Amino acid sequence: MSPILAGKILLSIAAIMPATGAIALNWACYRQRSYWTLAVGLVVYNLPFLLGFINFQIGVGIALWGSAIWIWMARRQPVAGIGMGVLFGLATFFSHLFAFGFYALLIGCWEFATVVQRGWRSHGIVPFAIRHLGSAAIALIPPLILYVASPLAGTEGAVIRRGWATKLSTLSVPVAGYSPLLTYGILTALGAIFAALLVTRRLQIAPFSLIAFPLLTLIFLVLPTGAKGVYYIDTRIPVMMGFLLFAATLPRLPRPIGAAVALAIAALFVVRIALIGRVWIDAQQDVSDVRAVLASVTPGSRVLAVDASSNNLDTAILRSRLMAYGYPNSYWHYAALAFIDRRAFWADAFTLYGQQPVIATPPYQQSSNPGGFPMQDISALASQDPRPKSQKPEYLTNWETKFDYILVMNADSGRNLPTTAWANLHLVSRQRFAMLLKVVR
Repeated sequence: MSPILAGKILLSIAAIMPATGAIALNWACYRQRSYWTLAVGLVVYNLPFLLGFINFQIGVGIALWGSAIWIWMARRQPVAGIGMGVLFGLATFFSHLFAFGFYALLIGCWEFATVVQRGWRSHGIVPFAIRHLGSAAIALIPPLILYVASPLAGTEGAVIRRGWATKLSTLSVPVAGYSPLLTYGILTALGAIFAALLVTRRLQIAPFSLIAFPLLTLIFLVLPTGAKGVYYIDTRIPVMMGFLLFAATLPRLPRPIGAAVALAIAALFVVRIALIGRVWIDAQQDVSDVRAVLASVTPGSRVLAVDASSNNLDTAILRSRLMAYGYPNSYWHYAALAFIDRRAFWADAFTLYGQQPVIATPPYQQSSNPGGFPMQDISALASQDPRPKSQKPEYLTNWETKFDYILVMNADSGRNLPTTAWANLHLVSRQRFAMLLKVVR
C-alpha cells in the first residue's frame, strides 16, 4: 500500500489500541463493564501522539492489552500465561522501548500487589512470592537480552534537562495540544472529579496501581528531557499515567450523579475532538501547498527544509501550525513528502543509528541531520550568519554543495524572503505556505 494509506491505518491503530487496551485492563481488574472507561478517549489524542510518536502509542496499547491478558490468564492458566507474557513482552519491545518498560511495570506491580495481598507472614509466602514474581521475570527476560544486544544499549548522546517549572508543565501532555485554555480546562475538570470521588470514598482503585503510580511519578521526576540523541523522553510517562488513570479506577456513583459526570466528560471529549478536527482540516491547505511546490523536485535529489518565521517574532503562527508552547510546530516534518511523493532525500529524515531503522548512505550522509534540531531558520543559509562556525550544524556548512533544493515553510509569514538575495538560488515554485528554491551550480 502507499505510504499515505499505511500512515492512516497506523494512526487508526495508534488511536484504537491503547483506548481498547485500557478498557480491557479495567475489565480484567474489576470483572465488569463500565461507561467510565470510555473517558479514556480524552487522552488518546495526547501531545506525543500529535507529535507523531506513533510506535510509542501503539506500544502502550500492546502493553495495556498484554497486562489485561496477563491478569486474566493468571487466574486460569498461569503456565500458558507466562508464554503469552513473553510474546507481549517481545511485541512491546519491538514497538517502543518505553512501551516495554510500561508493560514490565504493569505486570510486575500486579504480581507484587498479589504477594502483598497474600500477606508477608502468611503460610508459604516465600514459594508463593517466588512463583509470582518469577513468572513476571521470565516474561521480561527475552526483551532485556535483546536490548543488551542492540545498538541502542551503547548509543551515546548529551543528557538534557529542563527547569522544574517546565518539567511540571509536562504533566499536561495527556490532554495538551493546540489550545492551552482547553488543556488546562480539561485538567481542572478531571482534577475536580477525581478529588470529589476520593473525598467521598466513591472511587475504587486497583491495588497494583497504588504501586505503579508512585513508581511512574518517580521515574518521571528522574528522567531527563533528552538523552541518547532522543528528545521529549519525559513526555512519555504522563501519557502512561493518563491511560492507567482510567484503566485502574472505577467510581461507584448514584445514577443521577453518574449521569452528570458522564455528560461532563462527554462534553469535554466532543469539544476537544472538534478542536483537533478543525485544526487538522485547516492544515490541509498547508499540506497541499507543500505537495504542489515539491512537484518539481527530481527523484534522488536532496531537499533542505527551512522555516521563514521561526525567528520572526512579529508574525503570529496560525493555530493549525502551532502544536503547543515549547514543542515542535506541526509542519516540521511536512518535508517528508519529498520522499513520499518525489523519492527525494530530505535533511531531517530519521536516520540516527541505534534509534531508527534507516541509515543515510553516501551521497546523502553529508546532507543528513540525524537526531538534530530540525527546521532551521532561513537566515542560517545566509553568508552573514552571525553564529560562529562551531555553533552551526555540520550539515549546513557549505550547504550549497550538499543540497539541490531549498523548501521554505511559512512563506506567507510576511517576512522578506531572499528569492533573489543569493545568486545560487532560483525560485521554482511558490504557493501560499511553501516556496521551493533550486540551488544553481
